[in-house]
Amino acid sequence: MKKSLLLAAGVAMAGFGVWSLYVASRYQALCELSYFSASAAEIKLCDERASELRGR
Repeated sequence: MKKSLLLAAGVAMAGFGVWSLYVASRYQALCELSYFSASAAEIKLCDERASELRGR
C-alpha cells in the first residue's frame, strides 16, 4: 500500500513537472514572458496572440 502511494505521488510530481515545463516554454517562446511570474493580463494577451496564429 505504501509503495503504491509513493509511486502515485512520484508519477503525479513527474506529470506536473512535464506540464509546467511545457507551459513555461510555450509562453517563453511565444511572448517572451514567464508564465509563473506574468500577470493575468499578460497571459491573456499571449493567449490571444496564440489564437490569432492558429487562425491563420
